[in-house]
Amino acid sequence: MKKISMITQHDMNIPNGSTIRPKWQFEALKKNDFENVELIDSFNETKLNKVSDTLVHAHQFSGKWIKDQKYFVDIHGLEHIQSLNLSRGFPFHSWKKYAYIAKSYYYKKFEVNLFKNSTHLICSGEDIFDKVKSFQNSTIVRNGIFLNNFSPTTCIELRIAVVGPFLPGTINYEGLDLIKKTVKNLPNIKFIFIGKTDHSFRNELNFKNTEFLGLVDNYSEVLKSCNVLFSPYPAYAKYLGSKNKFLEAGACEMPIITTSSGSVDFKQDLLLIGDSSTELIKLIESMKDENERKSIGKSLRKEIEQNYNADIEIKKIIKLYKEYLT
Repeated sequence: MKKISMITQHDMNIPNGSTIRPKWQFEALKKNDFENVELIDSFNETKLNKVSDTLVHAHQFSGKWIKDQKYFVDIHGLEHIQSLNLSRGFPFHSWKKYAYIAKSYYYKKFEVNLFKNSTHLICSGEDIFDKVKSFQNSTIVRNGIFLNNFSPTTCIELRIAVVGPFLPGTINYEGLDLIKKTVKNLPNIKFIFIGKTDHSFRNELNFKNTEFLGLVDNYSEVLKSCNVLFSPYPAYAKYLGSKNKFLEAGACEMPIITTSSGSVDFKQDLLLIGDSSTELIKLIESMKDENERKSIGKSLRKEIEQNYNADIEIKKIIKLYKEYLT
């Protein structure tokens, strides 16, 4: 066994939170001249012949089809915990509450079995590591970005980036109420929405100070045309693992305004945290101070360079590959 098969259930041609992690890992491996690795997307049981006699690096749940061979599980988040958290956002009489509880129960059994049957667990954050380390040998490999792809913002006028997607069923969508109250009460500040949105989301935020760009080809340039990231979540919408948009904004030296539930697996003293629209409005208004923005932004970029750097994080994966290849 001399080769690595990196697999994901998702189509790598569709950019989203599930494809970003395998994408940067694969690019970083190539950058480090690690050639004996193949990335196989849209993976299912029909592609098992492509991974025979290889060490399988399985993202999220794609390892469920692997039998009788070594595989790593790359854990982006824990579905059973996220579903349980989401259930707390609905009243007792809501069918959605019990649907999320049932989903959580199913995925807890599924994830534990997947983890125990694996050879090694690769965890995208410290909180995930703490919850799975008892099941199997585990290593933290944080989400990473290539610093050279993101340059500091030069935007002077306060412009707020709000990064999606904002589609029903996503945790970003759950922040709609907080976003609406905040945007409505700051009519003189521009909010730029990046990523897919649905019609009802846009209608709820149909104000003169909002602009919806949808998916963009030049994402890093569009992001740094703003100078603050706004990313609120209600208390029940916790998702383990650091969020890629935090890393990207930090690399652009953009302060990040979020809620307590959005600060999971990130250095909290570098974030601006408020848990009500009143608190969030005050934080956004405080960012009119250009010197304050720049000071926070420089600290954020330093944090990304040291702890979320793809060129550093990939070395942990290469070490694991060499350890388990026979």
